[in-house]
Amino acid sequence: MLSDRDLIGPAQSASIVELVQSALSLELIQPSKILWFGSAWISDIPILNNRAFQFSSLEPDWPAEMISLSTVLLAIAKRGTKIIIITRENEDNIHFIKKMKNSEMYGTNIIVVLRDEFHEKGLLSEDYEIFGTMNFTYKGITTNDERITYRTDLSKLAERQLTAWNKYGDEINALSK
Repeated sequence: MLSDRDLIGPAQSASIVELVQSALSLELIQPSKILWFGSAWISDIPILNNRAFQFSSLEPDWPAEMISLSTVLLAIAKRGTKIIIITRENEDNIHFIKKMKNSEMYGTNIIVVLRDEFHEKGLLSEDYEIFGTMNFTYKGITTNDERITYRTDLSKLAERQLTAWNKYGDEINALSK
């Protein structure tokens, strides 16, 4: 069984976008207990194409258009997933951070940890991890010369989750309602 797959943009940018879309779609269908979402720079990018109502069975109220990252993450959180977002507090991230903090789920299923020195990038669940050099911005997933790895090795995922809890657990617990 394949446990790691590497993708390099911009030549494989379409595959990178499809991988992120697939991971988030999977979360809508079979939500993780906890989803770690880290990016030094993050934008509320259009991430799921619902122009032909492909996701209407999962989210009937979504319009026939591209669905933003914040909308998808909030839909996942409504399914019971605790989403932990770790990013920097900078001008580029403010719009996304405000959207997440203004959600009624902030403090319960949505936690935002702000660290000025944060530079990791990735998405981590119990079943997979997407990590590498890619920020969750339009250029990060579509244009830049980024390298990401998709990993499914459960022992490595458990180790990454333990490391994340050790590093951010106190802040997460303090921010949780």
